[in-house]
Amino acid sequence: MSKLLFAAFNEGVTLSMSGNHEAALLAFDKVLSVDPKHVPALTAKGSSLAELGRTEEALRCFERAIEVDPRAADPHRDAAFCQLELGEPEAAAQLMQRAVQLNPDPGYREAAAVEVYNLGNALLTRGSRRPDKARYRQARSTFELALELSPAYVEAAKALADVWEHLGDTSQRDHYAQLAGRLRPAAS
Repeated sequence: MSKLLFAAFNEGVTLSMSGNHEAALLAFDKVLSVDPKHVPALTAKGSSLAELGRTEEALRCFERAIEVDPRAADPHRDAAFCQLELGEPEAAAQLMQRAVQLNPDPGYREAAAVEVYNLGNALLTRGSRRPDKARYRQARSTFELALELSPAYVEAAKALADVWEHLGDTSQRDHYAQLAGRLRPAAS
């Protein structure tokens, strides 16, 4: 039976990697119908759901994976991204902090900061209309988390300066602009 699970899981991963997330979901559901506690399938299914824009369903998969294995860092990180998408920065920050506690490798933390930063940019560029104040506030929380994860992240500081400019707070804009200038590598 485990060979069948392994084959179904690998099929799902292959489908997901090729961008066929709907078909990948079917493969992951095969695995989960036999083993509902299969953390890699729960996490992979959540990732496919997130790619399809089904953020709340994805979050449920990641939360289930966390229930099954609370020591796995990736479901915490992925659930944090869902919470950011859903406009819940406090929940996202708690989940992300737990993820980096579980995987204290500096590279993991830096990679998470980059992903969070990229999500902040995506929040601002998503859709056909200009971002409104609500989207700038959501992006602000996202960039703040990126900077918290990586305090020397120049681009996150610059993004915060820009967001605060759009939110009309010149004091905060100046603070983050100065921070970005201090973080900038010295010119040789």
